[in-house]
Amino acid sequence: MRRIPLLLVVIAGTLSLLAGSAFAAAVRTAASPPVNSSLPTISGTAQQGHTLTASNGLWGGVTPIAYTYQWQRCNSSGSSCGSINHATNQNYVASSGDVGRTIRVEVTATNADGKSQALSTATAVIAALGNAPANTKQPDPSGTPQEGRTVTVDNGSWSGTTPITFSYQWQSCIPATGVCTNIAGATGSKYLIGASQVGKRLRATVTATNSVGSTSAFSNVTTVVLAKASAPVNTSLPVISGTASVGQTLTASTGVWSGVATNAFSYQWSRCNSNGSACANISGATGRSYGVGQADLRLALRVTVTATNPTGSTSATSAAVLIAPKPVLTARFTAVLRPGQEVSRPKGTTTRAVGHFTARVIGKTLTWTLTFSHLTGRPTIARLRKGVRGTNGVAFKVLCRTCRSPSHGTLTLTASQLDAMLHGRTYVNIYTTKNRRGEIRGQINRVS
Repeated sequence: MRRIPLLLVVIAGTLSLLAGSAFAAAVRTAASPPVNSSLPTISGTAQQGHTLTASNGLWGGVTPIAYTYQWQRCNSSGSSCGSINHATNQNYVASSGDVGRTIRVEVTATNADGKSQALSTATAVIAALGNAPANTKQPDPSGTPQEGRTVTVDNGSWSGTTPITFSYQWQSCIPATGVCTNIAGATGSKYLIGASQVGKRLRATVTATNSVGSTSAFSNVTTVVLAKASAPVNTSLPVISGTASVGQTLTASTGVWSGVATNAFSYQWSRCNSNGSACANISGATGRSYGVGQADLRLALRVTVTATNPTGSTSATSAAVLIAPKPVLTARFTAVLRPGQEVSRPKGTTTRAVGHFTARVIGKTLTWTLTFSHLTGRPTIARLRKGVRGTNGVAFKVLCRTCRSPSHGTLTLTASQLDAMLHGRTYVNIYTTKNRRGEIRGQINRVS
């Protein structure tokens, strides 16, 4: 009777074991490989030499889940992708072969029940290896450097991989030493000048930044910051330059000023008596230059320069300059005429044949006297000719015909003829019936 309960226990245990195995099998049958619920993503800069990193995305399924990676290279539209050899890590460094293409990653999730794949979206087109910004044109400040005014700095010009962003830091510089220090809080492209900057110069540090790095460049410095607006102040009077004579042009300098821009000047010329007093404005003479006319002769001229800024105007007047008559040229000349100075030897002359020529020039008027003696006959003509000793030149004036000794006369020279006489390039030639090519000749020399 005791064997029956034991058999029942054995049967019950066997049934329990079978039931547990069936339950476990049922649970295993209900499980699945990993299921993706959020696609993998790629972080990093899409540029040659930069590292891209894959995130796994989100997955469901029996844990633990292991992940593997396969990077793929696609066309610029993100399609026609192919696996990249040996690119199976979570990180991938973009190479030169990727430039102009896009990159995506395939993530494989594996658990005890199997594996599943999910693809990221493609990156932007991979850019070529970049350069940090390099300054090609220095930044430049604009605006009036004055207390209460605003100055603005431009970026200058830069090369390097785009896009490039800019940041700013204004500095205060000591004119005497050139030492510059940052102005706290002045970090925009514009700066409102405070009272503490009066007497200083300003500049800005412009920093250009791109995906490769950052580079800074200093702007040009401003002029010295002026105190709060006041009318211009003259520190050195205007000056008139040029030749002070009729027909010439005089030019005015602005003088030296503070508190005024370089183009904020106007001019008024005035005519005074010879002492520089009793002056009156010349109508229409309002330019920086003035052409001296006959009406100005023996009078004095001066110019008033007016400087203007937003606060007001200030005038300063030059010293007067006297318009004197042009100096009149005066010069004296002599020549001794001998047969031996003729290029062709004259016929029948003696060593006693001689002539003397004297002359004086005032302006362009030549007054002359000619004497001669012991010629072969009475002179038929006497001429002035251009030429140096030993050469025959071109005649340019007739002194006399059938000349007598002494002969006198006055004639007017051209500028070219006067220049030739002043520089010893003229001579006197006397001709006779026997010597039609010249009997005596003398080179003209200036004596005063």
